[in-house]
Amino acid sequence: MSRADVREWLWLANALGTSNPRALDVMRSYESPRELREHIAEAKERRLLAPLAAEAARNTRFEDFEPLAEQCRALGVRVLTFADAEYPDSLREIDSAPPVLYCRGDVSALRAPLVVGIIGTRRPSAYGIEATRAIAKPLAGSGAGLVSGLAAGLDGEAHKAALDAHAPTIACIAFGHDNCYPAANRQLKSLIEQTGVVVGEYPPGTPPLRHQFLQRNRLIAALSRGVCVAEARLKSGTMNTVASAIEFGRDVFAVPGSIFSPLCEGTNDLIKNGAAAVTCAQDILAWYDLDAKAAQPARKEQPDGAQLPDTARPVRAALSFEPQSAEALCAKTGLAPRAVLAALTELELEGFAAQRAGRLFCLPTE
Repeated sequence: MSRADVREWLWLANALGTSNPRALDVMRSYESPRELREHIAEAKERRLLAPLAAEAARNTRFEDFEPLAEQCRALGVRVLTFADAEYPDSLREIDSAPPVLYCRGDVSALRAPLVVGIIGTRRPSAYGIEATRAIAKPLAGSGAGLVSGLAAGLDGEAHKAALDAHAPTIACIAFGHDNCYPAANRQLKSLIEQTGVVVGEYPPGTPPLRHQFLQRNRLIAALSRGVCVAEARLKSGTMNTVASAIEFGRDVFAVPGSIFSPLCEGTNDLIKNGAAAVTCAQDILAWYDLDAKAAQPARKEQPDGAQLPDTARPVRAALSFEPQSAEALCAKTGLAPRAVLAALTELELEGFAAQRAGRLFCLPTE
């Protein structure tokens, strides 16, 4: 796509705003953003554009978006437009389809034959962490694309499981690519970009704001053929994603949990109301008449940690079989919190560290 075309689509995205329920109608009614610009009054009269959106469209030019296009190029961000062949078909089906997606990584991951959303609470129990890993890694190893929200907790565990299986994963973000929330997942974001893709509908410079995460959730649901919830409270952002999945006609899977745990209220309620109960990856694969691959991707062997980053070495040395907090590791190593958290992500993915409930870290016992 030419630079001029990219600017036109950035103009359209700005005019419509994010999560616009008439976005798909607009893009189907006009062959291009240029045609829409020539018929703004008509679009307003047909109520395809709200008054504020029509005013924004009228008061800006395509050329005004050249700095944003240049910023994206400088950051290595691809502007994937609704007109591009690589734009995922699953997003073309929803009323609030984003006119553009800001992507870093391999966009082919967005069009995997089977994409499964793995989502859950930001503050999981040990059970939730183990259940997520037990389901996500074999799914990824069997060729399914995993999509989640790069959040703390089970979202991050799902992404790590895919990386551990040497499989691409899709991270949907609610901020511009020059930001990262939580900051502790900046290293994880970078690793995902190397083998999968990080995607969002917010341009560079957009900070993480609460309402944007709710808007982001619909992208996770829309990109997925089915959504699996490992652990969630009854009222939570996870259940907001599930609501979008149901609205879009996606399959919903849930991991059964303790009837005494508030963290399992959401998943158990989903099962009571018709979600498919799953206890392993094969349950999801069988739902789609697929079989797990006989051979799982081989794990990288680095028994001596020779290729670990320099900042990861002191953190590895400070770990023991007794779980300890990131703050304790900061005190032991003298490293800043961000450096310790980045090192822990690297160590987890390489098999040199394990995370326990309460965001405690220790040497792996396996």
